[in-house]
Amino acid sequence: MPYRLLYVMLLTMWCAIASSQALGLFNPEMKAVAPRSQVVVMDFLERYLAELPKYKQTTLENKMADDKVYFRKGQLSDICQITDSMPVSINLLDRYYEVTWMKTDEEPFVKIVFPAQYDLLLGMQKDEATRQFKEQLLAALPCKNDTVVPSHLEKMNDTLFCAKGDTLFLASLSDATYYLKKEDGYQPVFDSTLTEYSAANLLHGLFPDRDYRMYVEQSVYGMTTVNYTVMLSQWLNYCKEWGLNLFFAVEEVREDGILALMIARSKELGFHHLLSVVIPDKFIQDKNAVLKARLTPYIPVSNVKELYQKQSETHKRKKWY
Repeated sequence: MPYRLLYVMLLTMWCAIASSQALGLFNPEMKAVAPRSQVVVMDFLERYLAELPKYKQTTLENKMADDKVYFRKGQLSDICQITDSMPVSINLLDRYYEVTWMKTDEEPFVKIVFPAQYDLLLGMQKDEATRQFKEQLLAALPCKNDTVVPSHLEKMNDTLFCAKGDTLFLASLSDATYYLKKEDGYQPVFDSTLTEYSAANLLHGLFPDRDYRMYVEQSVYGMTTVNYTVMLSQWLNYCKEWGLNLFFAVEEVREDGILALMIARSKELGFHHLLSVVIPDKFIQDKNAVLKARLTPYIPVSNVKELYQKQSETHKRKKWY
């Protein structure tokens, strides 16, 4: 069959499928309980495959190659046989996804791979994503913070302990939280004599009853900024809803407080948010303290280390753990 005729047949069939079924590839019940990042992946596939017929001036193969979307098993025409009751697995392998649908014989029927890249998965370029970030931040639903003391704590001195799971780029940039040993057990550090550890705990969401206003200067596309005020809880809610891993470092202890850096990482969607925040020196005593933050959202994984180093090279790092 001539290639042009095959292409027209595929295109016609695909338009009919997309318009009649909206490509419901995943069970709604599965979406309802899935993490936000997996829902983004599922929505991406349904949207992406349904929109392919719109690209009339290029072949489907070239479009998918440009986006680095490939079939490892099956082909595009097989998608019309997928139902939302078919067993499916979604796996993140390094920096790309592998989604596999199985038939009753448990043999892979369709296997498709694509990059864990936020602009592809969200269907928007960085300028659009940064413009929408404020609305996403404000729309984040309140989350119940898990304040359970971790089972494994590293001893720093007789009374001070640390829960540390991972670091990012440098040993000082970590997900560590800190605890004091009391007679009745371990309590998260929130003490005016240990402000740096208290700040780390605060920005990791260990004190949901201690909310602060946060004045944000956010970078947007084109070397411009937007300014707005949110509550710290809204930032933490957003991070938790999107499943972001938080890494904190003290950059400088200044007269007006602590200058800290926090990176919120999404391995699942391939981006980082970089937050440079001044935490006032009296934040423990003053519940009305205002945090001042500079926010650079949606930094690609390949660029975040360089940007982090540029932003912090003018500050004298304090080695505090």
